[in-house]
Order: sequence, then structure tokens, then C-alpha cells
Amino acid sequence: MLKKRGFTLIELIFSMVIIALVFTVIPKIIYAFNKSDTFSVREDALFNGVSLANMISRLPWDENNTEHNDILKTDSSNHNFDCNTTTYYRVGGFIGSRNCENNLSASIISSDGESDPAFFNDFDDFNDINITAKLGGENLYTLSNRVNYISDGSAVFGYDYANKSVTITLNKTSDKNSSTNLKILNLDVYYSGKRGNTRKIANFSYISSNIGQVLIKKRSW
Repeated sequence: MLKKRGFTLIELIFSMVIIALVFTVIPKIIYAFNKSDTFSVREDALFNGVSLANMISRLPWDENNTEHNDILKTDSSNHNFDCNTTTYYRVGGFIGSRNCENNLSASIISSDGESDPAFFNDFDDFNDINITAKLGGENLYTLSNRVNYISDGSAVFGYDYANKSVTITLNKTSDKNSSTNLKILNLDVYYSGKRGNTRKIANFSYISSNIGQVLIKKRSW
């Protein structure tokens, strides 16, 4: 007659210990994987934010600078930045440097009618543009871009010609239809959490000035 063998007390205790360890370790492993995934997404968001800001910073200041090298006329009340209509040079300029020979005016922010990011070719084309990375229909992160003018009136600029210095108060204007000589890009990086909680994790800013495009002169040998 065969006897049915049961668990001993020690075997039962060991089984309970193993089960307890499994249920203790597995949640920590899952948490570590989620944490690593979250870190990777944030790292990717920051990297792409820096890359995008760097790319935008290299674009021409205005749509008119995509075809011309000119320092452009603006609506600024500070005439220290005006080009001389006779010499076609700004104060401090010299022959062969950036000039305003074509007598062109700056266009207002995002007024050139471009809507496809593939054709964005100047600094303010990215105004009010949000770029969102998704995975499986869920948002991972968003790069939100805003471009504004900075006031460049005499009240916010202090000149010290004796010490060759200038003090600038970076006040953004509220009127994007009235151009100044300075534009500022604010690029906010938003991370979308697992539970749909979106929060800003970084901000990048860059100031672009109305100084025309570099013109390289050449001479035949």
C-alpha cells in the first residue's frame, strides 16, 4: 500500500519564503524598468529640444534674409539701429560688411504664409509650432515654440560709448505686427507622464538680431 507524501513544515516554510521574495522583487524590477523608460524619454526630449533650438538659431533672421543679405528696416523707435540711406551702412559698419543696399523692410512674425515645417526657412517660421513625439498613439513629449519681438526702444537700451558697452533689458513685446531689431525664441519641453500628467521639464531661449546675412566676397586670382 502506497503512502501519499505531504509537505514537511520546513518545506512549507521555504516555499513561503520563496513566494515572498518573488512578490517583493518583481514589483521592484518592473518599477526599475519603468523608471529607465521614463528617463530615456526625458533624455530624448531634452536632446531633441537642444537640437531644434540649435537648428532654429542658425536660420536667417527674417524671410527677406533668405534671399538678401540686408540689414532690414523695422518699426523700431530706436534710430541707433537705422541704416544710413546714403551710405547704406549702419553705425559701426564698414565697406564690404553687412549693409542695407536693397532698402528692404522686415516682415512681421509668421507672415510669409508658410505652414509646412519642411519649408520653414527663417527664424520666426517656428512661432506657435508644437512638435509632439508619440508612441502607439500616446504622447511622449512635446516641443513648444514661441517667437516674440524684444523691445529695443531707447528706454530699454543704455549706451555707454566711453566704456564701449550697452545695457539691454530683454522685455518681450505683445505686438507681433510691429517689428523690432531683436527676436527671441522660447522653446519649452513638455513631458507627458504615464498617467497623462504633462509638465514642463526644460526651457531653451535664443535671441536673434537684425544684422543681415554674412556676405563672403571673393576675388579671382
